[in-house]
Amino acid sequence: MRIVRSIPGRIRFEAESEQAVLYVQERIDAALGDDVGDIEFSYSERSGRALLRFPPDPKLTEQMEEVMVDTVTKPSLSELPDCRGADLGDEMACTLPAPAYGVYEPAELQNPFWTVAKKVINFYTTRLFMPMWLRPYWTAFSVAPLLYEGLRNLFHRKVNVAVLDAAAIGAALSMRDFNTAGTIHLLLDISETLEDWTREKSRNDLASLFAGDGKPAWVLRRGEEVQIPLDELVAGDLVVVRSGARIPVDGVVADGTAMVNQSSMTGEPLSVKRGVGKEVFAGTVVEEGKIVILSEEVGDETRFAKIAHVIADSENMKAEIHGQAIQLADRIVPFSFILFGVIFAITRNWRQAAAVLMADYSCAIKLSTPLAVRSALLESAHCGALVKGGKYIEQLSKVNAVVLDKTGTLTRATPEVIDVCPTNGYSREFVLRNAACMEEHFPHPVADAVVRKADEEGLEHEERHAEVEYILAHGISTTLNGKRMILGSRHFIHEDEGVDLESAREQIRRCTENGLAALYMAVDNELAGVIALEDPLRDSAYRFIRRLENMGMRRIIMLTGDGETTARAVAEELDIKEFYAQVLPGDKTELVDTLREQGYTVAMVGDGINDSAALSHAHVGVSMKHGADIAQEACDVMLTSERLDSLMDSMSISKLTMRRVRRNYKFIVVSNTLFIGLGVFGLISPALLALLHNSGTVLTCAYSMRPMLPKQ
Repeated sequence: MRIVRSIPGRIRFEAESEQAVLYVQERIDAALGDDVGDIEFSYSERSGRALLRFPPDPKLTEQMEEVMVDTVTKPSLSELPDCRGADLGDEMACTLPAPAYGVYEPAELQNPFWTVAKKVINFYTTRLFMPMWLRPYWTAFSVAPLLYEGLRNLFHRKVNVAVLDAAAIGAALSMRDFNTAGTIHLLLDISETLEDWTREKSRNDLASLFAGDGKPAWVLRRGEEVQIPLDELVAGDLVVVRSGARIPVDGVVADGTAMVNQSSMTGEPLSVKRGVGKEVFAGTVVEEGKIVILSEEVGDETRFAKIAHVIADSENMKAEIHGQAIQLADRIVPFSFILFGVIFAITRNWRQAAAVLMADYSCAIKLSTPLAVRSALLESAHCGALVKGGKYIEQLSKVNAVVLDKTGTLTRATPEVIDVCPTNGYSREFVLRNAACMEEHFPHPVADAVVRKADEEGLEHEERHAEVEYILAHGISTTLNGKRMILGSRHFIHEDEGVDLESAREQIRRCTENGLAALYMAVDNELAGVIALEDPLRDSAYRFIRRLENMGMRRIIMLTGDGETTARAVAEELDIKEFYAQVLPGDKTELVDTLREQGYTVAMVGDGINDSAALSHAHVGVSMKHGADIAQEACDVMLTSERLDSLMDSMSISKLTMRRVRRNYKFIVVSNTLFIGLGVFGLISPALLALLHNSGTVLTCAYSMRPMLPKQ
């Protein structure tokens, strides 16, 4: 356990379980008794954190911390003032003990071809210089682990590939064919080396996509800012972050105020104000201002890094075809032994019967399929789509219905001012200038669009109005030259404020046609003008829809919470035949469930909190990189760039992967049947048979690792 944050009246700390929280409560009761007053504990199993509430007394807070000090490793935020100012004393006073974690870094991997070459050279060099009488003993010693593994599985009543490998080696040893036994061992070792390398490379490359920009961090030391590498950051450091810089830690703002873009974590394009006491997260960006952050989680422990870990561990979610391949490989083994017995009964020749054991179908099937799936995961990640497990590669290959959320998926979620329609004698400049003057106080996408349009037209919007009031989800209100000025939605202007819109029906129609959104301005209860806004489509949206059609999608459906006019305009522009407007989160989930019941394999693409339920109900849930945290957790595929084509690339890779797996099956069956036939009729020796079989296995594995898509 450790204290995450401590302020008078509240201590948040990490706890492994509710039992650990009860233990802390017992210690506090025993140490402080009735002096504590009313205290309350709450525990979140999901986050692994507990919150202790008590009367906000600084002295009581110190007593609480003293009681918890034996099981908590981190001092409280109350020590923060000692770390600020010009006279700080010892440098270490500004850093707190680091928790036990490893900095999240991809491991260095050796070139697999050099590794394989070393194994081959070592194998033949050893045989070349080793005395003849010693070779049998050395071979027996080398293959002993494989024999032990086979016997262990047989003892547990498992007749699988390990038993078959052990039987093949045992048969070679019993015939005193030590060259064949050694060759089988070498080729199995090479196959395993290639498999391990591919798995680790997949993990490393996936991890690297979330490794961050790697730029050094600025921290306070003795009252001065110094630059240190990211891997030297520890919990308790005071990290300084300025405009345009990425926040490298999870923590609490200790000093300063800034507008922070948290879209990488929440999916919300709106920058949020973060001042003293507010939480900030690694991976987010300071757009304006400067803050000093008391770091709480660094390196491997940040939320951003944990997302990377989930994705890097995605191989644990194996494809169904992967599991089927392993089961098929194990089911074939008994038939290999039966065939061995039949051939021996007919020929009475151990060497001919052993051919069945030297060349089997199971080894190549078991190795090539997972390699193909892992290679697909890696290539998809390089194309900008992180697939959270092999089973979703298989599901992607079957998708025949795609459901698309409009906002933030097909559109860029960055509105632009298209037109300004003044009414009742007001000028266009008056409407745009004063709208920008009011909106600049509340940075959000619509406000940014209005301010940006005014700046583009060279309109100065100096403050001449009274204090601006923001009315949540409705609009803005202020006073200019003694007149009340309001700016907001039609509902706010007309229904809440009672402004008459009939006299400006033509101007309103012009500014809201073709599905444009509208912002209304009124002065002293009289409409002054309407500002038309458009959320532009992504440049790749039209091509994306056409590629879906060319891929043979049976249903392409667009969903949006916008009105019918806006939805129809977007659908017509993208030539989408099926769309639904004013859709609620429950409606999205219901549509996905209906499509599944109708027999479709459904992919749902969305990025918001309201999409998360539908994402989890679809066969494959797809979220954008800027998607909300919960959407990223619920999805099965996450696009790491703004390219919608990344999803198409991933779907193409998945289809090619399944095709490659089927080709591997055919090649394995045909080639090994041929090898077994040659061995049974005595046309090739057991050593050559083993070499051909294992060489075919290695070639199949190498083919499985080849890129699916052309380089371009």
